[in-house]
Amino acid sequence: MLVFLLLAGAALATPAAELLAAGDLVGAWRVGQTAAELGELTAAAEAANLVAQYRAAGDTEKQLWLERAEKAARRAVRLFPESAEAYFQLAHAQAEIIRYVGVWGKITLASAIKDNLDACLSRDPDHARAYMGLALWNLQLAKRGLGWLYGASENRVVPLFERAVALAPENVEIRKNYGFALLEMGEPEKARGQLLQALALPARTVPDELHQQRARELLEDIGE
Repeated sequence: MLVFLLLAGAALATPAAELLAAGDLVGAWRVGQTAAELGELTAAAEAANLVAQYRAAGDTEKQLWLERAEKAARRAVRLFPESAEAYFQLAHAQAEIIRYVGVWGKITLASAIKDNLDACLSRDPDHARAYMGLALWNLQLAKRGLGWLYGASENRVVPLFERAVALAPENVEIRKNYGFALLEMGEPEKARGQLLQALALPARTVPDELHQQRARELLEDIGE
């Protein structure tokens, strides 16, 4: 029987995690959103986030799915307060939601994202995607001129991504986001290298395929 090791620290796949890995994102969210098991809830949050990123038709639908991701993650945190993955999923949802709120909402969410990523790493210091999240948090705040408010800096982006890659060298999402970050920092050739790495890795799940699709789009933006 094929077991999908979908999330950091995951054990045997839950029904929602299996649906997520197979690409039935709506089904994974529907099955897992009100569950009382950690793996179901984190898979539901992940699935809803992916719908928002890759399959939602417009901003209204994206926000709806991000709210669903946040709700599932909050339930996971409430029921499993010692779970690193629960806190990561909450930060992950909030990092997307922040695009759709006003200035004061961004200020509040920026602090919450950092707090939740720190909570994740305090429970699992080797949570690779949390280092990815911190790298992107530093990048986005620094680019918006808000780094001084939170101690965020572009200088932290590459070391954090390198830590994430060292912990999970075959994680397609991390490589794709590393390429995106380098592109945002004006390093197109270095970005190309990370994006090509993302495409060279085996796509073990449909989410991996979605991240590779995005990597291809970013490579097209770079051009020859």
